[in-house]
Amino acid sequence: MSTPGVVLVSKYVSGSSTKFSKYVNYIDRNEAVRTEKFHTYNINKLDGYNQYMGNPEKSSGIFTKNKDSLTFSDKKKLQQIFRQAQKNDSVMWQDVVSFDNKWLEEHGIYNSRTGWINEGAIQKSIRKGMDVLLKEEQLEQSGVWSAAIHYNTDNIHVHIALVEPNPTKEYGVFTNKKTGEIYQARRGNRKKRTLDKMKSTVANTLLDRDRELAKISQLIHERIAPKGVQFKPNLDLKMLKMYNRIYESLPGDMRLWKYNNNALKEIRPEMNKVITHYIKKYHPEDFKKLDQALKEEMEFRKSVYGNGPKEVERYKEYKENKTSELYAKLGNAMLREMAEIRKQHNEEKRSNIGSDQLNSMPGYRNHKYLKHRIKKSDLNKIKRAFDADYEKMKNKQKYQQLQYDLENSR
Repeated sequence: MSTPGVVLVSKYVSGSSTKFSKYVNYIDRNEAVRTEKFHTYNINKLDGYNQYMGNPEKSSGIFTKNKDSLTFSDKKKLQQIFRQAQKNDSVMWQDVVSFDNKWLEEHGIYNSRTGWINEGAIQKSIRKGMDVLLKEEQLEQSGVWSAAIHYNTDNIHVHIALVEPNPTKEYGVFTNKKTGEIYQARRGNRKKRTLDKMKSTVANTLLDRDRELAKISQLIHERIAPKGVQFKPNLDLKMLKMYNRIYESLPGDMRLWKYNNNALKEIRPEMNKVITHYIKKYHPEDFKKLDQALKEEMEFRKSVYGNGPKEVERYKEYKENKTSELYAKLGNAMLREMAEIRKQHNEEKRSNIGSDQLNSMPGYRNHKYLKHRIKKSDLNKIKRAFDADYEKMKNKQKYQQLQYDLENSR
């Protein structure tokens, strides 16, 4: 089993915890003292590799959202903020991001021979990760955090502490597992999805994966299924029959016409056949690029998270989710087209039948005359509209790529 490149462990304590007090007390001390006393304020006893987390060999200075290093005056201000948080009974969350040193070295962020490490890149990645965490947990306006890089032989850690000077977390009732005592405290649990998202953001930012992830999004949302695309099915007889079967099988209530709606469960496989045919005929190269990009992203995630059974399922799930995202987008495009055709046909029927008479008819929404076979002329309209729209999207994509290259050449 390979060693994961990045691991995140997290815990939290209440405002009454002695660990909270110790952390506050050592904020304004020099790094040698903070390193020596690390065990007194650290609440994560094990690192991400299940090794005892003793004092680091050395530590960087404290950094925050806006500052790479703090003056003594800055430390005092930060200390006051943490004191206020403790006074107001804030939760203190501590997160430890552990990096495998070999993984860092493979990606040019660390040199084991000289001991050099790209601290700026690590600080940037932690900031991006914390931005995601604060947003996901609705702490953007209330949360304040500080962090420090800790150096050890095998794993470089980043130790992060987060508090709310003016707490927003509500109180809950809990039971002490050891004593059975019931007590009140602020809720501090965070969603696993939030922590996973934070960790992946740290890894992606550290290795500058923005361009690779943008490529996947671009292939799905701009190349194969651009916004506003009108689906163009194959116009041969076989595909026309399949398209009509889907159309005729749709429920009368068009509010149910959503690709992932359970009401379409039975006809979704038929829709997928049409979508697959469309992709193979009109976007074989784009889909090949997408498949390759997804495989590369899976390999990257394998290097970040390791290849344990749970992690392997997560990689597969990522690729499957992105493919499902593409099919859902094209499926909904197809359904929007069919909805327009249905509306047009219904209008034609209404023009021949009085509206009062129509509405008085029992079950008229499911009546067969509201369903209409799609003619080849309808498909030709879709084809012409799609061709024009796709050319516009190709030009827009080229322009956006040029803008991206110009931005990154500055």
